[in-house]
Amino acid sequence: MSTFREELEGFAKFSRTYSGEAWRMKREGRKIVCYYGSRVPVEIIHASGAVQYPLFDGGDIEPTESALSYLLAFANVQSLYQVGQHEMGLNPITPISDLIIIDCKETDSVRVGDVFEFKGLPVWKLGIPQDWEKKIAFNYYKQQLLHLKEELEKLTGKVITDERLVNSIKKYNRIRQLLNKIRSLRKEHPPIIGGEDFIKLNHYALRNDPDVAVRSLEKLYEKLMREKSGFSGKVARLMAAGRGFAFGDYTLLKIIEESGGVLVSELLDEGMVHPGEVKLDAEPMEDIAEFYYREMIPSCLFNPSWAKRLELMEELRDEYHVNGLLYYLLRFDVIYDYEYPIFSKWADEKGIPFEMIESSYDFSREATETLRTRIESFIKICGR
Repeated sequence: MSTFREELEGFAKFSRTYSGEAWRMKREGRKIVCYYGSRVPVEIIHASGAVQYPLFDGGDIEPTESALSYLLAFANVQSLYQVGQHEMGLNPITPISDLIIIDCKETDSVRVGDVFEFKGLPVWKLGIPQDWEKKIAFNYYKQQLLHLKEELEKLTGKVITDERLVNSIKKYNRIRQLLNKIRSLRKEHPPIIGGEDFIKLNHYALRNDPDVAVRSLEKLYEKLMREKSGFSGKVARLMAAGRGFAFGDYTLLKIIEESGGVLVSELLDEGMVHPGEVKLDAEPMEDIAEFYYREMIPSCLFNPSWAKRLELMEELRDEYHVNGLLYYLLRFDVIYDYEYPIFSKWADEKGIPFEMIESSYDFSREATETLRTRIESFIKICGR
């Protein structure tokens, strides 16, 4: 009988070979649609018959430096990475993509789309108004999704019927349900699954065929239900906030667990399968728009969002018994740079230890040892 670790490695292998599968399906006539950003509904891409491929890689400084011919050094490191990765030929999918959908919540993401267009890639920009509570903004976003639907129908030659949309919604809702079940195991003392493994599960689910993701997550949940925690009962229980951990950006997560801590909860905007489900209450396109714009956790880039995000932070702190908050700030990510002092003030008022970690994706030996020292010191504070 396989173990959780063996099943996890199997899921990781499916994700690692997904780009090869995309190449194979491309040769068979399937269209490849990449997307960058959390507000692009993958259900619409899937319902079109195209192969979906999320862009959110990171964790290495070299691609960010390769992007400097096209973007200012003051662009956020995540945006630089996407451009540099393509420039260096490290992403096998962007050169063969039939469409790249850019979630245009903020300037740096738009610039990624601009560079991709300049490089001759087929870019489609999805407008995301920041005034998320206003009806006119929601109607604009919904109209944008209808235009996207038309673009995908034109690309694939297939009509995206309500039946196809509902089928896709059910598949991705099942992925969300399973990840929510696994997420709940982190409430245990000590948690059954750590933050590194949980974030990787999100990444593997995003970069995979949904049927493969569902089968793998079902097996993993069954294994976890019989697993004993590998963490000490005195482990420091941490929560992370910020834009997110990119695919491949796991160094900080490893250091936390090697230093006597564990990430039990997070408020991250990108690179995660967000909790909740698309409710099939009205027309499928309306339901999708409602979920992705109004029901998902409001992005830091939305206005207003800080009060809601602090409210959610407090709920997560209580629910997951958190005793330390890490803010993971990507270099030159200006809006998040504005947010972290708000969270720092909140943590100080609540008596929760707080640490901001800024990352340029530089994980050289010297940088990693400095990071390790900071995390070890922080975890000691959390354990007092």
